[in-house]
Amino acid sequence: MDAAIRSNPWKLGALLLIGTAIALSWMVFPYLVQGKQLLRGVGDQSREIKAGGVSRYMTRSLIFSPELEITATYASDEYFQYVDRAAVVRNLRPDRNFVFFVSETIHRGDLPGEVPQAVLKVGEREYYPEVSSGPSAAEHHRLSVYSFPKRAPDGEIIDVDGAGRMRLLVSGRYLGSERPLTFIGAWDAPYALPDELKSGIGITPVAVLALGAGLLSSVLTPCLLQLVVVFGSVLAGFATVPGRTVAGAAALEPLIRRKVTQIAAVFVLGFVLLYALAGALIGAVGHQAQLVFAEYSRAVAVISGLLVIALGLWVALRGTRDLVCRIPDRRAFAAANWRDLGGVMLLSMGYALGCTACFGGAIVGTLLVYVGAIGSATIGAGVMLTFAVGVAIPFLLSAYYISRMDTLLTYIARHARSLSYASATLIVVFGLILVTDNFHVVSDLIYPYLGLS
Repeated sequence: MDAAIRSNPWKLGALLLIGTAIALSWMVFPYLVQGKQLLRGVGDQSREIKAGGVSRYMTRSLIFSPELEITATYASDEYFQYVDRAAVVRNLRPDRNFVFFVSETIHRGDLPGEVPQAVLKVGEREYYPEVSSGPSAAEHHRLSVYSFPKRAPDGEIIDVDGAGRMRLLVSGRYLGSERPLTFIGAWDAPYALPDELKSGIGITPVAVLALGAGLLSSVLTPCLLQLVVVFGSVLAGFATVPGRTVAGAAALEPLIRRKVTQIAAVFVLGFVLLYALAGALIGAVGHQAQLVFAEYSRAVAVISGLLVIALGLWVALRGTRDLVCRIPDRRAFAAANWRDLGGVMLLSMGYALGCTACFGGAIVGTLLVYVGAIGSATIGAGVMLTFAVGVAIPFLLSAYYISRMDTLLTYIARHARSLSYASATLIVVFGLILVTDNFHVVSDLIYPYLGLS
């Protein structure tokens, strides 16, 4: 069999190609399922159930007459979780500012040429907006946004809970008035949404599956393409039984067959758990996850990359050891195997965490819009678990295929050291990609050849 391997590299290449194709079989989703349309269809339906009630709860009518209507909506961070898109959160930062949307509609004449002035009154103190934006050329309808810092000019946090009420004063020259007319809207503390508006009603198990499939076929495809390479490197590096000799390689096949299966299962378990936990976190804290990712995603990616690099170097060091001579010692081999499985688990979760950090905007944005608004850790975990299982099954099938191919197993046994070094190099490279924030560069190089956007 050793001679057959040396003389027939085409057979070996074909077997590896088939194994890779099996691991990539989840790619049928992006081509056969319109992921973004699926997400939008299921997600918008669930959001619409909540958006109307949330908007009404946070909106006050400042004036309602046959000639003029003015409403003001307090756009808290919870409001954005249910009603608006994640990009707006990044721009307005409702965690740091009081944000209001003021809608004006006039039925006689035109609106004033300038955006109305707004003042926020908390207790006896008045505060002026840092952002006051809206169209000046509007005739009959205008929507303006106002943002007031949650810290007073002296740096102290504005205590709206202690004051018990905050009021927004909106002033403008309406209906031809010579002096500005002022209208007031008031919001009583507490400002959190009531529990009945946070319930998870509206998301069915079928919708969870649909959202998971939509996620799989759209936003995480670049991440998963690289995860396949890491998976192959881990299999090649950790399934080896390093030694100074290649004699009797066929005798190692049962050990390597078992290691391939174990390593694949542990690797899959690592990223499935990580993604499910990420989904649960996003589903539970909702809008706060968007802010956390905005603040800490880069640091998380760097830490994950360093962990991946360290484990890659360990794979290289592992390849220098002589385990073959110690195989008769069952305890020594079992201890080494458990260390390998622990390393695989850490590497899988570390790279998946780095992937989550690098694509955090897409992941959180999607789950915020379609899942986080429900405020349910169970639903968030269910969507991400559906996605992760969709990737896990091809990975496990690929590992099973490799474990059945004696030609591949013998090759792994014969080239343990060189495979360890090659695998370590690839793992370190992908760790560096995380550390240097070049994750998207690799995906951009791959995507044009796949016909995906």
